[in-house]
Amino acid sequence: MHTLQLKIDDSIFDKFMGLLDILPKEKISVIEEQIVTSKEEVQKRVYAAESNASYVAEEQFWDEIDKNIEKI
Repeated sequence: MHTLQLKIDDSIFDKFMGLLDILPKEKISVIEEQIVTSKEEVQKRVYAAESNASYVAEEQFWDEIDKNIEKI
């Protein structure tokens, strides 16, 4: 088995994930990590979210937090 780490631009992420969908599910596993390591990247993402009105409900936010904590 091989491990590959990629950085995929948000503008093509959905298309890339679509490509993975054609592969046999038992032969590949996808682990998505969205770790932000810089203040500038956080500010950029917040600005983009505010500009697009791309928000999630509080319940969905906490569900995502809980899922990620379970991985630790």
